[in-house]
Amino acid sequence: MKLHPLILIPGLVWIINICTSPVLLSAGLSDSLRESWADLPDTLYVKSLLDYAYRSYRTDPETSLSLTQEAIAMSEKEGFSKLMARGYSLAGVLLKNKGDYSSALQYHINSLHINERLQIKAALASNYNDIGIVYKSMENYEKALEAYLQANTIATELGMQRGMVMTLNNIGTIYEALDDNSNSIQYYQQAYSLAIEFDIMDAQAIVLNNLGEIHAQIGEGEQAREFFHKTLAIDQQTGDRIGSVSSLLNIAATYIFESRYDSASKYLQQAQDLAIELRATQLMIHVLKSYTSMYEKQGNYQKAFEHASIAQAYQDSLFNETQAKLLAEAEARFEAGKKDREIEFLRQEQFLKEVEIKSHKAERLALISLILLGAISGYYLYRRHKSKQQHLFNQKMIRQKEEFLNTIVETQEQERKRIAKDLHDGIGQMLSGVKLALATIEQSDELRKKNKQKIGELKNIVDEACSEVRTISHQMMPRVLQEDGLIAAISEMLEKVFRHTNVEYLFEHHNITQRFQENIEIGLYRICQELINNIIKHSDATKVTVQLIKTKKLLILIVEDNGKGMEPAGLDRQGIGLMNITSRVETIQGEFNLEPSPESGTLATIRIPIE
Repeated sequence: MKLHPLILIPGLVWIINICTSPVLLSAGLSDSLRESWADLPDTLYVKSLLDYAYRSYRTDPETSLSLTQEAIAMSEKEGFSKLMARGYSLAGVLLKNKGDYSSALQYHINSLHINERLQIKAALASNYNDIGIVYKSMENYEKALEAYLQANTIATELGMQRGMVMTLNNIGTIYEALDDNSNSIQYYQQAYSLAIEFDIMDAQAIVLNNLGEIHAQIGEGEQAREFFHKTLAIDQQTGDRIGSVSSLLNIAATYIFESRYDSASKYLQQAQDLAIELRATQLMIHVLKSYTSMYEKQGNYQKAFEHASIAQAYQDSLFNETQAKLLAEAEARFEAGKKDREIEFLRQEQFLKEVEIKSHKAERLALISLILLGAISGYYLYRRHKSKQQHLFNQKMIRQKEEFLNTIVETQEQERKRIAKDLHDGIGQMLSGVKLALATIEQSDELRKKNKQKIGELKNIVDEACSEVRTISHQMMPRVLQEDGLIAAISEMLEKVFRHTNVEYLFEHHNITQRFQENIEIGLYRICQELINNIIKHSDATKVTVQLIKTKKLLILIVEDNGKGMEPAGLDRQGIGLMNITSRVETIQGEFNLEPSPESGTLATIRIPIE
């Protein structure tokens, strides 16, 4: 599919009496089809579920998701790893299309972990590409770019032709979203060259469309049209009639931008005719909105309002066909009434003649004013409705972002706990057993005399390994944090970090007489740990002060140093460390502030609500 098929000017034409019925959806998995699978082996049954779900994921997403979840549950029960990875991947795509980005990302990560364990590299390329799509939808362009680059590396290594083209194209869309047109065009051109080399027609159309959009956005209409015409030629060659409508609309949009309305009308008419032929309501909405945009630019606000009204009617028809029919009937009655009033007006004019000429002029002026006032009022209400919908959407996106951050942080901490436990209970106990065995051997006089030096060296190595495992385990999830709380954990961390340095540190805490929720204690501990690491790596400080203060409603962490500080322009840099801190602060609904310190260093303040 094209990534930005209508990005230039959303708009389109007032058409009366065409089919407004939405495309029929699949009715779901029939009982007869399910019965025909009843005698299949379990693996083939699950595969059949996933195959059917994949074929219907665009036409009937709810049924597709239900079948996918059934396949996942059965795969988990029977241990079908490959099918489970495939099910997770498809579920991620379906949930992403529904806007549930947090769940979609988790499903894609589950699929990725299985394919990593099974070492199925081709599937990993698809996993990373899907993860990039979710991150891009969340406007987290840094992580989206990282995932796309991973996918491209694997696709290139395996010689996956379509994968190479599409990942290069996706990387270009990230740079386009970041307004880096130079890099965006470079990646699009690489993708296009490979698409030609591999003779992948639909990929050529996608990349050409994206190149056209960039040139249109920077005002290079002629160059943009050249790309869109190439896209249209490929659409016609491959029989992609829906794509042809999008290409025609993009060409028309460039002419509208240049105020070349005759040329724009020519391509809008072609798009309109093809949309009618396809009986595609959604495409008609785009056509109507394009006409609306053209009339607005011409200053013909009455026609613009009429087309916007009809476009909204088509939109409503996707959910309620009856409403669209009522609107069409109302329009017909309006036109009939208008004609009757015009006939009556001519009769009166003929009867009254010159005596009432001035009165008639006043009536016509009042009628025009009323129509214009109605059009302006209707347009204002339409824009207000759209603004309200956008506000609700933004609120939903914020909630989903918070849920996503919570999921990521909780997953990280659970994994830290698991690794720390495995190190302590597994490798730590094994090393202790080795040390005990060496001590037993050392008690033997004969063996001690022959191998005294070697035994001593082995004991030292085991002691060092035990110490290292213990250190890593405590770093992953400090036991003192779980057992004794935040103050003891921060104290131990500061003592260990600065033990062998020339840095003087001071840790003060006030009014801390209780334990806090686990996510708050872990979050503050990790934030403090990250700030201390940044000081050691970048500040050249000789003094560090850490304060932990509890007020009636807040828990406040202050970390200050006397190092070289940061330039004011650098305080907003989104480095990995600062991004980690910001993400953790958001998960516990806190505030993070970073500013120059009175000591000529840096002062970091974190405020966490505890009520």
